[in-house]
Amino acid sequence: MCISVLSQNEIAMKKLTIEVRDSVTYQPLADAMCRVMNATGRLQGFKVADREGQISLSVRQEDVLTFSLIGYGKRKISVNNIQGQANQPIIVLLSPKQVQLKEVIVKLPPIRKQGDTLVYNVGSFLQKGDRHLEDVLKKLPGIKVAENGSVSYQGRAINRFYIEGQDLMGDNYTQATRNMPVNAVRDVEVMEDHQPIKLLQGRKPSESAALNIKLDKGHWARPFGEIKGGIDTRMKVWDNQLFLTQIMKHTQILVSAKMNNTGKDLSSETNERLNVYELDAFEPLPQGVLSGNITQEELPQERYLHNKSISTGLNTIISLSKDATLRSNVLLYEDHAEYNHATSSYYGGLTPLTLETSEWLKQRTLRLIPTLKYEENSQKRFLSDELSYSLGRQSAFSQMTTNGTNITEQTRIRPSYVKNYLSSSFRIGQSLLQIRSLIRYSDRKEELETASDTQALYNTFERFITRSAMTRNIITTSIPVLGNDLDLSLQAYYKDNTYNYSSDIHHRTFKMKATPGYTWTYGRKSYISAELPMGWTRVSLAKDDGKLTTRSFMAFEPNLNIRQTVNDKLNITLSAALSTGDNPLGFYALSPLRTGYRTIQVTGDDIYKSTRLYSALHLRYRNLVTMLFGNLSVAYSDTKAEAFSNFDYNDSLTTMHWIKGNNHRHNIRTNAMIDKTFTSIGLSIKADMAYEKTDFLIAQSGEMVQNHSHHATAGLSTSFQKLSWLRLSAAITANYYWERSSIRQSDVLSSYITNAALYLFPSKNTELKIKFYNLTNEVTDGHYHTCGLLDAKLNYKINKVWEAGLTVTNLLNTTSYITMQYTGINTFTSTLPLRNREIMVHLQMRL
Repeated sequence: MCISVLSQNEIAMKKLTIEVRDSVTYQPLADAMCRVMNATGRLQGFKVADREGQISLSVRQEDVLTFSLIGYGKRKISVNNIQGQANQPIIVLLSPKQVQLKEVIVKLPPIRKQGDTLVYNVGSFLQKGDRHLEDVLKKLPGIKVAENGSVSYQGRAINRFYIEGQDLMGDNYTQATRNMPVNAVRDVEVMEDHQPIKLLQGRKPSESAALNIKLDKGHWARPFGEIKGGIDTRMKVWDNQLFLTQIMKHTQILVSAKMNNTGKDLSSETNERLNVYELDAFEPLPQGVLSGNITQEELPQERYLHNKSISTGLNTIISLSKDATLRSNVLLYEDHAEYNHATSSYYGGLTPLTLETSEWLKQRTLRLIPTLKYEENSQKRFLSDELSYSLGRQSAFSQMTTNGTNITEQTRIRPSYVKNYLSSSFRIGQSLLQIRSLIRYSDRKEELETASDTQALYNTFERFITRSAMTRNIITTSIPVLGNDLDLSLQAYYKDNTYNYSSDIHHRTFKMKATPGYTWTYGRKSYISAELPMGWTRVSLAKDDGKLTTRSFMAFEPNLNIRQTVNDKLNITLSAALSTGDNPLGFYALSPLRTGYRTIQVTGDDIYKSTRLYSALHLRYRNLVTMLFGNLSVAYSDTKAEAFSNFDYNDSLTTMHWIKGNNHRHNIRTNAMIDKTFTSIGLSIKADMAYEKTDFLIAQSGEMVQNHSHHATAGLSTSFQKLSWLRLSAAITANYYWERSSIRQSDVLSSYITNAALYLFPSKNTELKIKFYNLTNEVTDGHYHTCGLLDAKLNYKINKVWEAGLTVTNLLNTTSYITMQYTGINTFTSTLPLRNREIMVHLQMRL
């Protein structure tokens, strides 16, 4: 296939079709390279011949073409001298030449194009100090890796993560990206506009990309990975991990296991990740009453959390035939964590309240998720069935002193669910038929126990149970009309949530939706897609002995997507959608719920409706010759709900009521990102900017006001390594927050996060890494609190298998972190003690 990375204007261009052949045998020469040079000798681009030796390109009259291939002599041809017959390819002959292979250095371009696939040559971006796949992914132009490990390409999350073409990991690919040794990876392929269902390719356009990891030949069909163990000098802190994988033609196995008490967050490698491109397979779990999660600070949790954590994953995929696979994934996460913090909370309103609280929190978490998936994916039909189960256990115990009162609070949560998702597509003549079915049952049991030695008001014991049974079934037929598909879809949805507090309350929802849709494809990768769904919804609240409330409504929910591909470098997408639905509460009860030592929630028995208008504009640009990538997105949403939450704060309790009334929320969000890599000088630069404004209603302590919340952020990261003994990387993020309302005009507060790393390589086997992390928060206007953390790591490579090292974290022994946050008319200040200086030794074995 041709690999096009030319950067030419369409003005005064001449199109050529060239066949490169052996001058002796006259056989076509696949992979012959043609470089295009301008009149000054500057490289304008290049192309690689396909299997038939053909190259198609556009050039200027004054350009010069240089043809080359290993084992053949180079040949230069001026475009002015090229003559040929119309509609006939131009034959270019290359003469065989003996080559001293020991003197030849083959250097692939950093990025090359193969059809709709971009191939990143990992060796072009690999630097000393890079250890795992994620280290390189973060530097690839156009690719971004979030803090939780999620990967996106040009502003959109990827829809598949393949290893040698197989979907081994599903949505839990972080196990691979964070643990796979980078020396095992040859190429990273980005499959643009990837439609994972082969039957729908060419009929159902996609804007999302997939990643495919191509391994080095030396790591094929053999087990490889790492085993690492570390312990501190006091024999109290440890950090161990195992990664082992074997990739074969018909079978793939990947095992990962980590355990530590260094505070590191291991949950991201087993967290269930939402695939935004398969929303039919997703249904939000009932949120329950109690929260089982530790509050996440802006500071990385390994700086303040004391834990004992383990995370394991066992993943296998077997090819049952050419097009059929069976995949199993078993994820286990367990964590015992604790930390201290002190907060000062100011709640505004007609009766302002300040709470001073110091707290010690201990939490236990267990999560087990086995999944089994069968998939048959051929040009004739598609069949996928995924069965998964989740078992969870969470408990938290806290001791706190708030405004002089001593309180203990204990929560226990036991969530679980089982679900099955079936998806099938097949042809009936020229038409397509798609069937999708989701079935799920979930159960969540919760307990709350609070006690105080001085205030009887805080002595309570409560139990909550939430059960949910739901199913969503969709059948869609696609009929060719005027060269494109007319889609006719029918959806049936049913959910029965049962809430048990003082008595059972059933919240039942039944929806029927009919959706005609049409996609008109024009040009190359340009299309207009429109859907006009009409739905009927019936919602009821009932006790076992009779109905409480019932409501039905019709809804028209159109959506539109327009994609315009301007050229190979730029495309524009515009989307808009309107949705309507009931706005269910997290829990229903006929009596007030005690949800914390000082919090009470009153839900009532009303049914509310909400409507949401969403629109977005996305621009994506990439230039493979200059390795410049950029994307810009602007999104706006307008949500109207029929109820709002009202909070009343007093010295003893906080009460939240759901009140019927207009609740209007606006949100506008802008994101821009640009990547530029200069391989000749070993420099890469990534910059991003974002701004978000949210307008929302605040009802609190006798005040009701529309609040305007603003958040602006800008980030810049760069990496430099041109010298063999030195590498530098730095990243800075600036955040600005401010709130505006008729009763409060907050100051513009800022925070700055700086990450800088210095790598030194004094010898071939020695690596010294010094990392500086700084977080500066503006706690009041013009007054800042800075938290600076310095780490150092020394590694020595004993041989190809063994490596030893020494790590020092928090070298400066920084003791605390302070932050302030505005939320509406409230202010929160937090002081967090940090982990002390820790010195660890580690030993690693590579397989």
